[in-house]
Amino acid sequence: MPCVNNLSSSQHDAEVIINKQEILEGLERYKEALQECDKALHLDPENGDTWTNKGIILFLLERYEEALQACEKAILLDHENVMAWNNKGNILNSLEHHEKALKACETAIQINPEYADAWNNKSSALNCLERYEEALQACEKAILLDPEYADAWNNKGNALNCLNRYDEAVEAFDRAIYLEEKDSHA
Repeated sequence: MPCVNNLSSSQHDAEVIINKQEILEGLERYKEALQECDKALHLDPENGDTWTNKGIILFLLERYEEALQACEKAILLDHENVMAWNNKGNILNSLEHHEKALKACETAIQINPEYADAWNNKSSALNCLERYEEALQACEKAILLDPEYADAWNNKGNALNCLNRYDEAVEAFDRAIYLEEKDSHA
């Protein structure tokens, strides 16, 4: 029996382009990756995952307003797109809209309470809002979900430092450094 492909040829072409875009992004060739994203969106403009990817790339290029627009397009296409909500929170935090960032991260957590990155980004927003106890709790949840998450350990160190719990902060920072080094060697 022949294999049945339910994708249109333009959707299939867009999928191939996205595979290339993901490789380029992994190689930190962000401008080329963005071009591939735009090609894929030309072929399949209703693909929320591609809009999410575009938002990530634009964020990495520090084009935050455009990144935010891409995330909002992804959310418009799929209101349950947890990665787009989480990325929106990260972008808003970078734009110093910390309350809005917190709300976006909380939406991501409502969609998927096991998404460590959303908990970590929530902690970043809370740290910026000087709500350190809550930030610490969010970090601990991220770490519980992913004990090898270096950025969550770093955010935990920041919260502990702001709470004047210096010995614990140093331990958290040491753990973050260890995990970063371990990851870079892998």
